[in-house]
Amino acid sequence: MKQTYLYFLIVLAIYPLLGCQKSSKPLAQLDNNSYITNFELLQKNTSNDTRIRITSPKAKLDQTNNIIEIVDSSIEIINKDGQDFKVKSGYSTINNMSNIINVFNNVTISFIDNKDYYITTNSFNWDLNTSIIDIDSPLNMNLDNTKILATNGLYNLDLNRFKIDNSIFNRTFYNSEGKITYQVEIKSDLANWLKNENSLVFKSNGKQVQTSIKFLTTK
Repeated sequence: MKQTYLYFLIVLAIYPLLGCQKSSKPLAQLDNNSYITNFELLQKNTSNDTRIRITSPKAKLDQTNNIIEIVDSSIEIINKDGQDFKVKSGYSTINNMSNIINVFNNVTISFIDNKDYYITTNSFNWDLNTSIIDIDSPLNMNLDNTKILATNGLYNLDLNRFKIDNSIFNRTFYNSEGKITYQVEIKSDLANWLKNENSLVFKSNGKQVQTSIKFLTTK
């Protein structure tokens, strides 16, 4: 298992736990949380050159369960060649014991080297000790003029490979005048996108990959 180190950079303040102060409230009413403004967390994976930066305008640390709750989080993945991609979401949690991050609510994964390449989904899970991001909800993948729908997927950071299940591929082709000439649809049980080669491989279990081509007349 890969080893990781976690570093916290808290820019403004961590509000003190109410349980550590004198209070006239009954013990059951005391707040055992710490509230953080300008939250920033850095992680470095010692087995490679990948770094992860998580930032948010505010976060809450649940001391009882050792869980960090983050609002409007931004996650940047930085490799040896620079920033790889960024994840934006409305809400995320980090379990300090298991080192697992769960991301929810309008999740967008944007690839820095091409602004027209991005993935949208509802949620994903990521064990920060590994290089695998598990997208466990339906996703929409946009690769310029190519759109792919899938039920779920796995992104391998080390291999720069995105594996998706039950995919529907749609691509539109244009002529030199910018008019649509034809459209291609491919249905498969499994597809692999290799980011470095920018290539797609489709497979189906026990049957052929279904391909449809729609030719359009333009005047």
